[in-house]
Formats: sequence, C-alpha cells, structure tokens
Amino acid sequence: MNINTHHTRINRARTPAKRSPSVTPDLAKSTRVLEDTAQLSSTGQAAKTEPPSTQKTASAPVWHKEQVIYFPLTDRFSDGDPTNNFAVDRNHPAGFWGGDLKGLTEKLDYIKSLGATSIWLSPLADNTEQFRVGDYHGYGHHGYWIRDHYEVEEHQGQMDDAKRLVKEAHDRGLKVILDVVLNHVGPDHPFINDPNKESWFHNEGGIDDWNDQRQVERGDLGGLPDLAQENRETYNYLMDNTLWWIKETGVDGIRLDAVKHIGKDFWREFVPEVKERSGKDDLFVMGEVFHGDPNVVADYQRNGVETLFDLPLYYTMRETFGQGQSFRKLGERLDQDSAYPNPDGLVTVLDNHDLPRFLSTARETFAGEGDKRLKQAMAFQMTVRGIPSVYYGTEAGFDGGHDPYNREMMEFDTRPDLKQHMQKLTYARNHSDALRHGEQREMWRDDDVYAFSRSTDSEEAIAVFHNGTAQGHRRIPLRDESRLREGEILVDALSGREFQVEDRHLNLELEGLTPLVLFPKTPKS
Repeated sequence: MNINTHHTRINRARTPAKRSPSVTPDLAKSTRVLEDTAQLSSTGQAAKTEPPSTQKTASAPVWHKEQVIYFPLTDRFSDGDPTNNFAVDRNHPAGFWGGDLKGLTEKLDYIKSLGATSIWLSPLADNTEQFRVGDYHGYGHHGYWIRDHYEVEEHQGQMDDAKRLVKEAHDRGLKVILDVVLNHVGPDHPFINDPNKESWFHNEGGIDDWNDQRQVERGDLGGLPDLAQENRETYNYLMDNTLWWIKETGVDGIRLDAVKHIGKDFWREFVPEVKERSGKDDLFVMGEVFHGDPNVVADYQRNGVETLFDLPLYYTMRETFGQGQSFRKLGERLDQDSAYPNPDGLVTVLDNHDLPRFLSTARETFAGEGDKRLKQAMAFQMTVRGIPSVYYGTEAGFDGGHDPYNREMMEFDTRPDLKQHMQKLTYARNHSDALRHGEQREMWRDDDVYAFSRSTDSEEAIAVFHNGTAQGHRRIPLRDESRLREGEILVDALSGREFQVEDRHLNLELEGLTPLVLFPKTPKS
C-alpha cells in the first residue's frame, strides 16, 4: 500500500461515531482492570497463554542499554504556547491541562540536568477531544484515542513543533522515543463508519475474560474499536503511518502501546520490518505487556519485541520497597530472570501514567518514611539490570493514585532533595560500565537486606538495600567472581561513607531504609 494514498487530512469536526452500546468505551474501568489483572498475575496466577516460542531476539545496539528514559506526559508537563489552550480545564482531572510541545522543548535543559539520556514522548497524533459514557467523562489529553493518524494533536502544537523538539533534544545529546498506538483507534475515528473498512476492525465486543487470549487480542480494550492487524490493508496502513512519524519527526525509537492485545504473529513481522524500512538498524523499540507474570512477558521478547517494560518487577518493588514486605521477594523475582531471553532488555518502572504513584501506596508509619522508601526504590531502579524509565514528577514527590490522579501538572524544583538524589543516581549510572553493562550477581538475601554486585572485566559496583527502619549490621561475603582486593576501600556514591574489604567480606553498618551504592575508591587502571 502506498503511504500517500492514506496521507490525507480528516475532517476535524468533533462528532462522535456511532457505536453499539455493547462496545461503548469505559476507560476508567479498563485501566483499573488492566492493573488488577497484571498484579494478580504477579502472584503466580498466570493467564492462559500459548506455548512459548523458541524464536530468539537479535542483540540490541549498545546504546540501548545505556539509556535513562524520562517520560513527561506532554499535556501535563509545561505550557509553552497559550494559543493552543482549547478547552483547557485544570479543575477536571481527565481534562486538557495545557502542556504542549513548545513547553516540553523549553524544559529540555531541565530533563538533561536530571541525568536522563532519552525522552519517551507521548503520542502525537490527533485525538478524540472528549466523550461521556455513564459516570465517565474523559478528554484525549494522553494521546491514546487517535482520530486522525496523520495530524498532530492541536492541543500539543504542530508538526514543526515536534520536529523542533526532536532537533533540540538531539542537540543536547538526548534520544527521543515516540509512543505509537497500533491496537485501537479513538471512538470517533472516521474509519469506524466507513463501510469499506469494516474488515479493518474485529467488531467482537469488549473483553469479559482476561484469561481468554482471543478476547484479549480481539476485544475492544476499554471499548475502544479494536483494529484487525491480521488484515493486510490494516497492517500496511499501520506500518506506513509508523514509518511516516519516524521519518517526519526524526525520532530514535518507538514505544509500542498495548502489546499483549495484538497477536504475536504481528510483532514477529512488524518489528524487523519497521527497523529495516525506517533506515535505522538501531531503532529503539520498547513495548508494554501489561502483565505480572515473567513467563508471559518473556514470550513477547521471544517474539520480536526485545525491549519490554518489567511489570513483574514493578509489583515486587512496590510490595517490598514501598510496603515493607520481605526483601526475599526481590531475590525470588530476580531468580525468574532465567525466563527471559534478555533480562538486560527489560525497562524498569516505579510508576507511570497507568500505575499509581509510588508514594500513593508507600507505607508511612512515621514522618518522612514514604520519602525514604522512594529514595531507596529509586536507587534500586538505577542499579538493577535493565533500562530505567522515570515518570515525570517522581523527582518532585508526586503522590497521585490511579489514573487520572497520577497525571498531575508538573511542578519544577519543589523537592530539591529528591531531585538531587536522582541526579546522584543517574550520575553514578551514566559513568559506570558496571551499572549499565555489568553482569548482576546476588550477594545477600534476607527479610531486611538485599545486595548484589554488577561487574565487567574492568569495574565492579555493589548495591545494598536495607528495609529495616532502625540501624542494622551485616557481614556480607564477596562473590567468588569478585576482583576486589583485600583492604580495598569502597565509597558510597550517595553518602560518601567508606567501607573496607576485610577477609573477603564487607562489614556494613546500615542506616534505616537507606541504600548503599558502592564503588572502589581508586578505580583500577
């Protein structure tokens, strides 16, 4: 299919498409169901899935593993152009709040200062403005209800604004990853009522059984019209449109929304083709499989999506660092890394636009406990294997709950302690081959303390986490593989405290809810 045959501007009148009541969107309920289903699966009650594929993924370019991704939801980040504030209402939690591409561009230096190396850009395409159903009233502030695949959402700006954002990011050494939506369209997309495109949709109603993979892949997610990607015309349209956005904007990668809602046959074909046809062999492609079972997530990695969000680890981090459950769970979760073809290709998260903020669920039995728990979780995310993705506002101490309350308007430099903590962590990561590329080996596991090393041939780092609220002590043996020398001094990158290797052990006095990120004081030459 020639891309130009679909490069047309759709009439921008805001009139809802006609849909059967049985498939009317209920996105507030859908988001909650998605999270509840994923969390249930994280406890071992996995959904029924196909037998694992034996397909292997190709090695990703080195720079992919070196990223610290920052996700600023465009509408909620910075208002740089008041002239596009159509129907902005900050009193409506699911409304448009005025953030735009110009505002985001103006804040690139801020993002760079945090130590981020990549920006995950929310979808750019024109969205359904608003609709009501039952008790729900929502606006397309987030970008996931596309109604025109070839038009920039007018609340965000214009194509020139998008191009300038990418250029300015590149000038600062930042990569840009564009969110793309291939599973569904918005409720008023013109294709819905086009008789020539009836076969472009599955038209099988909503998802009633989340353990039924056919419903998951062919049902309307939250009532949003589900595209039939197995239809060659649909496939070609989605491919051409994705390539158009990549080439028009110059982005370095794409983020794939709702991966588990599209069949694996599609991903095995789509991902290598989009890389080849984009002319970018190193195109960064990361996907969202909203599920808590590593075996489910891993099978998508075997089927073409080599970089995936680590939702299983997210739930364990929330339970342990946030709610004080046993740190043995961390070790048990990381033991399951053997399920993945490439655990280093997992993207770690503490929170995002679909998940409650970490602080909204963190235990706080005394003043400041939540902040200490957050800081320790941030340290874990920046030192554990994988690629960290930071949601805007974590460094500002945001504590919103479920969508849309986790999509606050950004406030800059209101929590210097959290911002500086993040900067220390990203500096350590960005300057350490061990933290970005090193093999991870567990060193200690009990209810209150977890420790691991990250090492390459030339460098070793050790991360230690303490879940107790009072001081503690551990004598932790070095791994047999460790090249640390007797008497060598290790320095904590966060506090400056020093510890000495004695008889192949580290004697550690641990402060309550406080991590250590240890490096040799004198790097080996």
